[in-house]
Amino acid sequence: MYWKLKVSGYGKIEHAEIEVAPLTLFVGDNNSGKSYLMSLLWGIQNFGMEDLLYGEGMEEEKQVADWMKKQIAVAQEQGICAVCVNEIYDMLQIVLDEGLKRNKSNLVKKIFNSIDVKIEQLQIILNDIDKKNVTFEVAKDNENGKEWLHLGDDNKVQFAVPLSNKNSFGSDHDMVSTLLGLITGLHLWNMRDFNFDVYLPAARTGFMLTKDIVNKVGRNTAFNLVAEQREVTPFIRPINQFLDVMNDLTFDGKGNTKFENITAYLESSMAEGTIEVSMMPNRDVLYVPTNLESGMPLRVVSAVVTELSPLILILKHKKNLKTLFYEEPEMCLHPQLQHKMARVICQLINAGLKMVITTHSDIVLQHINNMIRLSERGDMEDICQQYGYQASDLMRADNVKVYQLKSGSGGKTKVKEITCGKNGFAIPTFNEALDRIMEEAYTIQE
Repeated sequence: MYWKLKVSGYGKIEHAEIEVAPLTLFVGDNNSGKSYLMSLLWGIQNFGMEDLLYGEGMEEEKQVADWMKKQIAVAQEQGICAVCVNEIYDMLQIVLDEGLKRNKSNLVKKIFNSIDVKIEQLQIILNDIDKKNVTFEVAKDNENGKEWLHLGDDNKVQFAVPLSNKNSFGSDHDMVSTLLGLITGLHLWNMRDFNFDVYLPAARTGFMLTKDIVNKVGRNTAFNLVAEQREVTPFIRPINQFLDVMNDLTFDGKGNTKFENITAYLESSMAEGTIEVSMMPNRDVLYVPTNLESGMPLRVVSAVVTELSPLILILKHKKNLKTLFYEEPEMCLHPQLQHKMARVICQLINAGLKMVITTHSDIVLQHINNMIRLSERGDMEDICQQYGYQASDLMRADNVKVYQLKSGSGGKTKVKEITCGKNGFAIPTFNEALDRIMEEAYTIQE
């Protein structure tokens, strides 16, 4: 990860510094701002680098663009030019700072479809920039004689532009946003239509049962003229995206093959049946119980199935899924199934998916702790054999970040990073609540 998020005066959140890991967990009190933080991360990753930068005419932006043009000239002469971006770190940071200073309120407004959520400070800090190399490579297309610039990270081509066009990047602004997108791993431009980063809201069952009605209401509001049209309060953008994803999945295609075994585990061990989509024009989502051939509509099945169905459908049909923002994955799950969900989370991380999660489940956290501890034990193979775990179940501590949100005086929330100890992550708010419950039980039951 090559960037860190700093935010102050954001809703109830007094201050927070967040560094996103392959698995990032927000834990803590209800109504403390966990979903706010996750929505902000979702917005930064979905709206694109273009929405985060200042705009044309900034001197530091021009200097970065001039630096890039020099590297391109060297690549045209030598064929390839690999250079560390450390020498322009200060200018890049200034460009980011100024852009977010000017655009932070508009970004939050876009995320929440509202002017009621306030933010005082938003900053992206570039980390480990001295380790970040960018490769400029020029190649000629023999068929038409055009020169192409391949802009890459760690020798992997991520962006290509024809050099024969004088305005290949469009502007200095486009050039700098491309470089920053490459360095940070954030999208270069608005990528919402591609849905690489998908949000699963807490009210999944309700949305799955009403999504067709919601979409119909949306169409009527947008396209039908009526004598009296009621004002419709908009959902926040992450929820709108969730509804779009559920409505627009390419059901004729398949998701990433790396997730196939995990999807099969979700269906066989947790849902006890498969989640399918009817071939009828309305594309109803159906639940097919194990050993049965006909499907049942979601409105008549258990909450466990309706809660799991969005995750299953996304893994089955979203091939380019990059990050999953998952609110309370333990919702409606028995403790035994919460344990299985934690196992699914670990397996998804090891399969290459990034996840940002809010949770109140000490069972989910304890399983993650167990997998971290197990990965470090000398008798790991024996224990794995005893409990049926595989290498794909284990978790490395450096792949996990945990942040606790705790409500304080004046209704403000303090955000604290929880460090990983020998036995994993100890969550004070979980432990304090459990201690109080146990103390009460001992007193009453003695």
